[in-house]
Amino acid sequence: MIPRPVRETGGDRVTVRRILLSEGVTAFGDGLWFSMWAVYLTTIQGVPAASVGVAMGIGGGIGLLVALPIGTLTDRLGAREVLLTVTALRALFSLAFLALHSFWPLLVAAALFTSMETAAKGTKVAFVYLLMPEGACMPVLARARVVQHLLYAAGAGGAAWVLSRSAAGPYHAAVVVNSLTFAASAAVLARLPHVPPAPAARRPAGTAALRNLPFVAVMSSTALLALCWALLSSGLPLWLKDDTAAPVWIAPLAVLVSSLLIALFQIRVTRSGERLVGAVRSSRRAGLALAGCCLVFAAAAWPTSPLVACLLVLGGLCLHVVGELYYVAARWGLSLSLMAPGAQGQYQAVAATTEGAVVAVGPALVTTLVTGADGAGWGALALVFLLCCLPVARLCGPAVRRAAGEAGGVRERSGA
Repeated sequence: MIPRPVRETGGDRVTVRRILLSEGVTAFGDGLWFSMWAVYLTTIQGVPAASVGVAMGIGGGIGLLVALPIGTLTDRLGAREVLLTVTALRALFSLAFLALHSFWPLLVAAALFTSMETAAKGTKVAFVYLLMPEGACMPVLARARVVQHLLYAAGAGGAAWVLSRSAAGPYHAAVVVNSLTFAASAAVLARLPHVPPAPAARRPAGTAALRNLPFVAVMSSTALLALCWALLSSGLPLWLKDDTAAPVWIAPLAVLVSSLLIALFQIRVTRSGERLVGAVRSSRRAGLALAGCCLVFAAAAWPTSPLVACLLVLGGLCLHVVGELYYVAARWGLSLSLMAPGAQGQYQAVAATTEGAVVAVGPALVTTLVTGADGAGWGALALVFLLCCLPVARLCGPAVRRAAGEAGGVRERSGA
């Protein structure tokens, strides 16, 4: 295994602050762009709405395929260098949206942009893992997610102002600002310490992560829990509008409340997944909570009182927050604990790709299940959340037993 760096406490604080700053400026740009891209591309750039959906969907799917080769490069060239390059390319590719007005250029731009976005997620986790001392990776990732939620909300607030304008200038300026956030993030990353790549003699083949079928199975099954984001952003607003007595404005309020609660509790809940056995348990808790959330949302269609319907929706939201918190903790814990030494980049690329695929199809899948099914769609989603966690314990069993044996061996040697 690549030895972890040992640093003074003050140096760690500086490093962590720079990681959080890099994450924060990127999150602001993401919140700005993802809150306005549909209106920008259709209204300002004149691309037909149907073409936008198809181009962004296909382009995003193509972009997911690039993450694994970039993960392999991370192991060969160094995590900081690859993350810096990917972030700089995100700045460049985001500007492409300024110059397109038809389907094919949009598809290419979406593929390029999504490929760098997905690659950045996996490479960032691998970089933080290799950069931080033992046991510090997940707490830092949790703090970064808190910063991400807060700055994403700020970016969405900026997008709200842009969307209130009728002139094209503010929209184009917002695209440029989004690009500048990636450039600023890259500048911060350049000041972080270099992490040497794994020596060639100790580096697995570039397809090692894909050939580790239990790892791929764990990442693929738990990735289905990422449907929780589409559930809140796509499914709930339509359900409120068409099938409940609750007002539709509860949906954006639910997103805001969810973000605040995530920011408050993510660091605490993440501790539950730091060990592999805890990560397995967290995945089970996530599935149960999200399944319960679906059933409570479905029940919100029964009362005719708007107040009672709102209370049910808020109850479902609380379960959703619990599920999302434990999902993130489980995802980090599983992917970090099951990685092979010297192949952190490609393993995290597999994790990012499986999650990215679910995120890409999530809105369409959730919308299809929720609309016009009289609550049965929520039941189907609840079943998905329950079933996707069932194989995790069995698939992780050998690794859990191995970790327990190693821990027992350490205790025996210490006692000796």
